[in-house]
Amino acid sequence: MKRARVATAIIAYTLILTGCGSLTGRRNIESGFSYIESHEYQSALESFDAAQENGEDTCLIQRGRGIAHYNRGEYEDAVSCLLESLASDNGIVDETDFDTNYYLAQSYLELEEYKKAKEVYDAIIALRSKDATAYYLRGVAELASGNHDGGHSDFSKAITLNSRDYSMMIRIYKALDDYGYSEEATSILQTAMDSGSDFMTNFEKGQVSFYLGNNAEAQSYLEAARNERDQEKEPVVVMLGQTGEKQGDYNYAISVYRNYLSEDPTSAQVYNQLGMCQIRQGDYEAAVQSFEQGLGIDDKSMNQALYLNQITAYEYMGEFDVASSMMATYLKNYPDDESARRENIFLSTR
Repeated sequence: MKRARVATAIIAYTLILTGCGSLTGRRNIESGFSYIESHEYQSALESFDAAQENGEDTCLIQRGRGIAHYNRGEYEDAVSCLLESLASDNGIVDETDFDTNYYLAQSYLELEEYKKAKEVYDAIIALRSKDATAYYLRGVAELASGNHDGGHSDFSKAITLNSRDYSMMIRIYKALDDYGYSEEATSILQTAMDSGSDFMTNFEKGQVSFYLGNNAEAQSYLEAARNERDQEKEPVVVMLGQTGEKQGDYNYAISVYRNYLSEDPTSAQVYNQLGMCQIRQGDYEAAVQSFEQGLGIDDKSMNQALYLNQITAYEYMGEFDVASSMMATYLKNYPDDESARRENIFLSTR
């Protein structure tokens, strides 16, 4: 099964630092987890190496290494480290153990070892019978292994455990849709909308309408959400712009993004969306500027995408020397991006 499908299951887990062992004398470990949070995985691994040399807690060192390897796409190394972390634990099951097991199961999913992934989720559910996330993720593993009925059962359980978690329902929708069960996926969201409209926020209604393909309704709900005082604006604006992108109306999307940035010019994600729309319109110079402004914010979670998209814009402009030079810098910072390495070979021939 394609890994792109498995990726629909990934959830951001908490970087819990307690539970493995001693809380003292672990300066390098804390540094390593700080690097993970800023997406600097090579630096994180170097910090964990220093922690090992310094005799710091093995459980946390291996956990940190496992998470870093996972985020670098080195799933076999991630499995090895995460298993060692669990083996080095003090035997008392706590939040750290559950979090480590989630990373372990996801690593197995990426390796297409679905049986092992399900066994990990089985163990989590045995101890946490009301963990909706575990049921959802086990459902993805079931789908990936070809067991639709098992996936359906787990998804139904996840929804039953939290009938108002619409973000979970959207993830379930995406998983089913990815695996070809589009009608079933749509039915889940339509049922959610029909039965939960009295409880849903405008943003939730907008999200569900978007995935149901009801763009006009989605825009109406999202516009309302954008004007609500207590609603976080960035995710609303991104989805509102995407309603335009979805229809090829890039002028509308660009207007949404620019209006937001005129009020709050601190969103690297919105600058990235704006730049991508400008690329699709053929306005490559404007796209380069948008990506540059986004990079100026220094949002570690967005810098890689912004930099790579800026390289793409330069390629479309025919500025191959600039793109090639930037790609060399990019690969120094993100050496594990195989698709970028292939693109670098192409640039070297221009």
